[in-house]
Amino acid sequence: MLSGCGGGSSESANTQSVPESNSSDASGNDSANNSNDDSGSSDDSGSSDDSGSSDDSGSSDDSGSSDDSGSNDNSGSNDDSAEEEPSPPDISTSVSSDTYQAGEKVSFSVNLSEQDAKTSTIEWQQLSGPTIEITNDLTVEFSIDENVSALDEHYHFIVTVTNEAGLSSQEEIKFSVIKAMSEQKSARLLHQATLGPTYDEIQTATGKSYEQWLDEQIQLPITYHSPLVENYPDRDEPSQINRIDAWWKASLNANDQLRQRVAFALSEIFVVSDLNTSLSGEPEGMAAYYDLLLEHAFANYRDLLELVTLSPIMGVYLSHLGNEKADVERNIRPDENYAREVMQLFTIGLNELNLNGTNKLDENDEVIATYGQQEIEGFARVFTGWTFAYSARWNRPSRNYTLPMHAFDDYHSTAEKVLLNGEVIPENTNAEQSLAIALDNLFNHDNVAPFISKQLIQRLITSNPSPGYVERVAAVFNDNGDGIRGDLAATVKAIYLDNEARGLETPLAHFGKIKEPLLKAVQFWRVYNTKSLTNRYFTWNLPTTYGQGPLQSPSVFNFFRPDFQPGELVDTELLAPELQIANDAALIGIVNTHYADLVWRVAEKHDELNENSLYLYMQDDHELINMNGLSAVLDKYDILFFAGNMSEEMRQALIDMDEFFATRDSYQRISNLVYLISISPEFTLQQ
Repeated sequence: MLSGCGGGSSESANTQSVPESNSSDASGNDSANNSNDDSGSSDDSGSSDDSGSSDDSGSSDDSGSSDDSGSNDNSGSNDDSAEEEPSPPDISTSVSSDTYQAGEKVSFSVNLSEQDAKTSTIEWQQLSGPTIEITNDLTVEFSIDENVSALDEHYHFIVTVTNEAGLSSQEEIKFSVIKAMSEQKSARLLHQATLGPTYDEIQTATGKSYEQWLDEQIQLPITYHSPLVENYPDRDEPSQINRIDAWWKASLNANDQLRQRVAFALSEIFVVSDLNTSLSGEPEGMAAYYDLLLEHAFANYRDLLELVTLSPIMGVYLSHLGNEKADVERNIRPDENYAREVMQLFTIGLNELNLNGTNKLDENDEVIATYGQQEIEGFARVFTGWTFAYSARWNRPSRNYTLPMHAFDDYHSTAEKVLLNGEVIPENTNAEQSLAIALDNLFNHDNVAPFISKQLIQRLITSNPSPGYVERVAAVFNDNGDGIRGDLAATVKAIYLDNEARGLETPLAHFGKIKEPLLKAVQFWRVYNTKSLTNRYFTWNLPTTYGQGPLQSPSVFNFFRPDFQPGELVDTELLAPELQIANDAALIGIVNTHYADLVWRVAEKHDELNENSLYLYMQDDHELINMNGLSAVLDKYDILFFAGNMSEEMRQALIDMDEFFATRDSYQRISNLVYLISISPEFTLQQ
C-alpha cells in the first residue's frame, strides 16, 4: 500500500496551481470594472422609474420617449458589453468502479471544462480508508496491496476545485476495496472457522471477502440442538446418547458453521459435563446449555456470563444451585466452588494481566494475584439463594434444567460481600441485586479482555498467539468501536481478521495449533456425508475413542489446559494444549477409529447396509479419480484437507500409497488415500 499524505485540513493538503493567462485576466478585470460602472448608471436610470409613477397623466408615451432618450438602450448596451458574474467551476467526478478487489488498480478523476482545467487549482482530501499518497492532478491512480490487511477497505475522498476568481466547487468520491479470497485463502479461513469444511463450502466462499463471509455467518439463523434431541428408540424419555446424536446432526449439517465452531470453543471455557452422574440423565438440560452458548456466541459476554451463572446445569455442576446462606446452628456456610471457578476459569484468571495477556509484576518481579480468600467468600455469599425455576418452595425444587434459576431471598446471604478491587455489596442486598453487582464487578475487571481473548484465539487459531495479537483482540473486546464492552461478534471478527491469523505478516515459526481429535473426525464425516439409514448417530464412549466428547470433560478444567506444555516444550515458552490428551492409548484408538471410518465403513463398498450403522459416501471422489485421474484428486485434497499447503513430500507419499492399491477398485484407492491423510502430521496441524 502506498503511504503518505492525504486527508486533513485544506491547509495541509497539497494544491496544484495552473499558470495564469494575463490576457484573460486583463479582459476579465476591464469587464468587471465596466460592468460595475454601468451597473451604477443603470441604477440612476432606474431611479427615473419614479417619474414613471405619474401614471395618472396617462402619458405612457412619455415613458416611451424615455426609451427614445436611450437611457434604457444604454442599459441594454451594458448587458452586451459586460461579462456575466463569475461563477464556481462546473465539476463532476468519476471512478472506474464502486468496488475493487485487492491487487487491482484504482483510478478516479475530477472532470471540468477545458478552460477551468487550465486556470484552476485542484485539492484532493482523503476522509477515510488507509492513507495513500495523493497528487493533486485531475486523475488519481494507485494499487491496493492485498497483503496489508484482511479487512475490506472503504475509501472517501473530497476534491475541491478553485478557479482564478477564487470560487470553489466540491465533489466527493466513495468506493470500497473487497479482499476477495482465493480458493486457498477461503480454505484456510474455513479450516479455522468451521467444524471442518466441505469442498462445496470452500468453493462457495471463494471470491467473497473475509469480512463478507464472517458477516454472513454471524447473521445466519441459529441451528439449535434442543429440537434435535429425539426420544428414540421407543423410550419414556431421551438419554445421553440422544443428546450426543443431536450434537452430531447439528455439527455435520448446520449452515451456521462459524457459530457452531465458536460455541464449541466456549464449551471448553464454560465447562460442564454429563460425565457428572448428577447430569448424565439430563440430556434436554445439557442440550439447552449448549443452545445457550450458541445463542450468545455473538452476543455480549456480560449476558453470557449471567446466563451461564444461572443455568441449572452449571448450578448443579459447580454446586451453587441450592447454595444457602450461613447457618451456624446447622453447620452450613456458603459453598465456594462456583465463586472460585467463575473467577479462575470464566473471567479473570489467577494473576493480574497486561492487555497483551502477559503477567503484571510487582516491585519484586512477582506475579500479582487477582483475588484472595476474602473475595472468594464474598462471591460465595452472592451465589446463595438460587434454585430451579418455578419451584414451589426451596425444599421442593421443580428440577427444571432448561430454564434459568430463580432466587429465594430467604436463603440468600444478607451479609456484606467483598468483591474485586475493593468493591463491597452492603448488607441486606437481595439476591438479584447482589448477582447483578457481582457480575458487573467481574465483567469490568481489566483481566477479562486479555484472559478471554487469548483463550478464544487458542481454541480457534493458534496455541501461541503473540502478545500483540492478544492485545489487538482484547482492545476490541474492551471497545467494539461504538463504546460497547464485551461484544463477542466484534471480538470473533477481530480474531479472524487479524493480520497474524490471516498470515499477512511474517509467520511465526510456531504459528498454528493441533487439531482436536473430535474435530478431525467431524471434517471427514462432513466431507463424506456420513449418516445411517435411520438418521441416527449413536456414537458411544467418545472420550474413550477420541479423548474428548461434546460437554463430556472429565473436570471443569476441560480436556486440556490452555497453558499445557508437553515434555519437550517445558523448557520453552511454547504451549500445546491439545497434546494433553495425546497419550499412547488415545493415539492408537484414534488411528484405529479413522481406519474403521474411512476404509471399512465406506457405503459403496457394501452390498447391504446395516440400518443403524454409520457410513461414509465417497461417490464424488470415485468419479473424479476415474474421470480425471489421481492428480485431480490430490489437487482437490490439497485444498480440502491442507488448505493449499500440502507439501511435496506428502503428495509423493499419497502417490506411493496409490501405487500400492493401483490394481484395486477406485473406492479402495480413495479410502486408503484419505486414511493416510487422516493420520498425517500435516493434516493434524491447523495453520
